Amino acid sequence: MSVVNVMESVVIERLDSLLADADCCKCERCKGDMLAMALNSLKPKYVNSHKGELFSRIDATKYQNTIDIDVAVAKAIEVVSSSPHRD
Repeated sequence: MSVVNVMESVVIERLDSLLADADCCKCERCKGDMLAMALNSLKPKYVNSHKGELFSRIDATKYQNTIDIDVAVAKAIEVVSSSPHRD
């Protein structure tokens, strides 16, 4: 296994979930912008094993971490939605 940022998969899951109810552009470019913005505001969680990934994902489900992730994702959705990149 190579080194991965577990926070990325957690944020992708939350982004998809929160976007389901959002009235905004959901194109791949806007979603990428939202993902990048949210990840840049959160502390990364790098692991290099499946066991480390499991422990990091469990840690990400702790109440305060869940709130921090949801706030970062919601803010990213709001910012990108207010000025989406249209091709």
